[in-house]
Amino acid sequence: MKQRPLRSTSKRVTMTVLRSSGLWTTSAGILRIRRDRINAERQLVEEANTQCAQRAALFAEAALEMGSSMDTTGDTFFDNNDTYDNATRDPDDDDNSSSEDDDEPSRVHSVEDNLFSAYALLRLNSSFKKHRHDQRTRAIRHANMHHAWNLQLPILADAYLHWKHIGRHDFDTEPDLPAHQFHVSTVDVFLPSVAITLLCLELYHQLRRRQSSFSIQAFTKVLCALHDVTYVPTFREQFSNTFDIYLAILHEIRSRTDTALGRTEPNWHLCHSCPPCTFKQPDEPTMYPESLKAMDGNNSAKRMATAGHTDHRKFTSRYMITSDDVDAFKDNVRLRPGEQGTDSDANNPLACTDNWKAASATSENTVSVFEQTGIFLSACQHGMIQTITEMRRSGELAKYPLATINKLIDVFGDNQAIGTDIGCSLAKTVAASSIRDKAADHRLLLAVNAFHGHAHNRKCQLQHHPLYLGGFGLEDLETCERIFAGSNAAASLIQHASHFHYVQYLDLHFDQWDTDKYLELSRFIFNNYRQALTIITDYTKEIEAYRLMYPDEVLDFDSWIGEELAYLLAVGSEPQHDALTVEYINVVEDLEIHLGVSECWTPDHEEYVKALEYSHRWHFIRAVEELESLVVQRLFELSKANLASTGYKLRKQISKAIVKRSGAIRTALDKYNKLAVSQRPRRPTLQYSEVVSYAVLGEFDLLKYSRHEILTKPWTNPTHHEMAVKHFKVLRAREEIIRLNVEICRLQAWVVTEDADMERVAADLESTNGPLAAELQMLARCRRRINTVHRDRLKRIYHLEGYTGCAPITSLDEGNSSEIEEADVEESDDDGDGEEAARFEACIEHMS
Repeated sequence: MKQRPLRSTSKRVTMTVLRSSGLWTTSAGILRIRRDRINAERQLVEEANTQCAQRAALFAEAALEMGSSMDTTGDTFFDNNDTYDNATRDPDDDDNSSSEDDDEPSRVHSVEDNLFSAYALLRLNSSFKKHRHDQRTRAIRHANMHHAWNLQLPILADAYLHWKHIGRHDFDTEPDLPAHQFHVSTVDVFLPSVAITLLCLELYHQLRRRQSSFSIQAFTKVLCALHDVTYVPTFREQFSNTFDIYLAILHEIRSRTDTALGRTEPNWHLCHSCPPCTFKQPDEPTMYPESLKAMDGNNSAKRMATAGHTDHRKFTSRYMITSDDVDAFKDNVRLRPGEQGTDSDANNPLACTDNWKAASATSENTVSVFEQTGIFLSACQHGMIQTITEMRRSGELAKYPLATINKLIDVFGDNQAIGTDIGCSLAKTVAASSIRDKAADHRLLLAVNAFHGHAHNRKCQLQHHPLYLGGFGLEDLETCERIFAGSNAAASLIQHASHFHYVQYLDLHFDQWDTDKYLELSRFIFNNYRQALTIITDYTKEIEAYRLMYPDEVLDFDSWIGEELAYLLAVGSEPQHDALTVEYINVVEDLEIHLGVSECWTPDHEEYVKALEYSHRWHFIRAVEELESLVVQRLFELSKANLASTGYKLRKQISKAIVKRSGAIRTALDKYNKLAVSQRPRRPTLQYSEVVSYAVLGEFDLLKYSRHEILTKPWTNPTHHEMAVKHFKVLRAREEIIRLNVEICRLQAWVVTEDADMERVAADLESTNGPLAAELQMLARCRRRINTVHRDRLKRIYHLEGYTGCAPITSLDEGNSSEIEEADVEESDDDGDGEEAARFEACIEHMS
């Protein structure tokens, strides 16, 4: 007796099928399902007859790339005849077909059996047959696979939006369905052996955004441990390929939302990423500079030249300046930054740029091993990333800042100020480049960073340090150092990545960085406003009390800066006559010793006495410069020893160098003290603890010169100098208040405008594109939560004692009722680089 096959006792079935238009879910009885299946088979036949050969070949190629290795010479892509036979059966003749099913069960095929049946069968039997040798290269296989996925990307994005906002909630909307239910998901082309859920991909996506050093390999090992599976490297590659597709889907959805919101201009993100900097309002006070930015290079983001050579994809990042735009300045300036012009610093043995040679120098071994030797980026004063360029097989060449400046001028226009560690010499580089006229016409201002500026000579500080430049407020221009403290975490993952993943990982990290910084905008403004008010209150009292201590002196701090700069410009370079005189003295003394000459200049000769006196002073100046150079190097070594992500071996080497440098400083200090007592007037002797604690390295300049009775000038008095610094901080604090009042109005207007625009666009799309409208509503809810935080913090600013800006009437009526605690405004994010950022802030505060 022939046994009848088991049949389901369920009367209703819920089934989900992946179609070309997306996920399709139905709930019906057995007869209805059979009728729908046959109709679907008939529709597949019609669609198969209209498909072009190219699309069929691409789907087959995708099947091959997912792991099957087969010969397609004699195979067919789709069996039309078999499907047609099944499709022509009467859908209502279910009873008559039952015996047929019993006698010939092998002829009962589902849609999945017919679709790509040949490839599926061969895939099942592949373990029993010897694989043929694939003649294609790995690069070709990857290119074909990526091309096949790109063709399906719009459909995948539609399916993802449907699953995210509609499909995953279907079961919740039908609570009265029978208990016997099962869910069927079909995947065409191949039979999967490993499945990765979208929730798993999103989990890693969010982990990777928050912790850039968390690798795919580490995550797959975690998954293997949770599922009690032995890890093999294939899992990492499978997850990596899947994660690439997932990110491509998210990028496609982001492009759609940007299009719906009208954010399709190439530089829209650059022009709107930081509302306090760019969202201008009518009737604003004029500010110069109008915007403050910083730029710098970092050599941690290296990539091996031999890594990922089979992956030829190009990742499009909204941050990157193209290589062609950078190379346009390749031969623009042939000399390194700082060697243009005729300034006397070119002959100075301790010119500003000499302190930064190590930062821009790159060894030949590094150039030959790494394709990317680092990145050069720019950011606004609030920390928002603006541009990034790849440094290719070189150090910080002039073409990188020139390309960055050219881009920023094209986008933002007039009255920009940019801080960099060699702003003084970069200004000469720009003046010698092809963008000289553009920079001058748009009134570009280049300055040195507050922390790095203290390693420049005093003359440079008076001209380029933000403390002495009007309009800079309390900005230190050290934004890039804080950014690099976080991006260094990704260095270990991108070093051996392909160029596609190199840019992808950096874009992922900096996109999350911008998201975090947007949340911190109101906190940044609040803390700066309160800091400026504190400086004005405290330092003004100190300066007034100090003036009462010297009633007979005119403490004109502003004029002192001009006098000091004029003096340094006059004596900054050694006159040629004096240099020749010293050389003459040295040569004559040697000749007199060797030749026994007794009659030339006698010790009492007037000219000889003057020359000898200057010779002693010349040696003293060289001793001061040597001591200054050693202190500069020690300062940089100390700062490097505290940087995040500095390895143990490197810290040990730096520590040894610091100890060695300390010994050299003591030797140079002894030489200085011996010469100091012989100077006229006598110079003060120094202690080791006093020298190594010099914060403003420009103080060494006051020890070098004795002409024009320089030590009698009021600005050489150390206490006067300290009060002058506080005086300029008060001036900058008042400028900061003016700038913050403008930024507050811009941020307040932005949060209102953005919330309204996103809600309006989402409502307009709801009737035409439900899934995309749901995505926009989700983004609007997320953005509204952040903007609510900004509104609460802005209310706190409006009620600060000393606030001088305008405030919305509603904010004043609501009173000082903020949900945000004061500690939340003061504290920074609790992330991996928080400790390093705190140390850096403390160092800058000490140096200021």
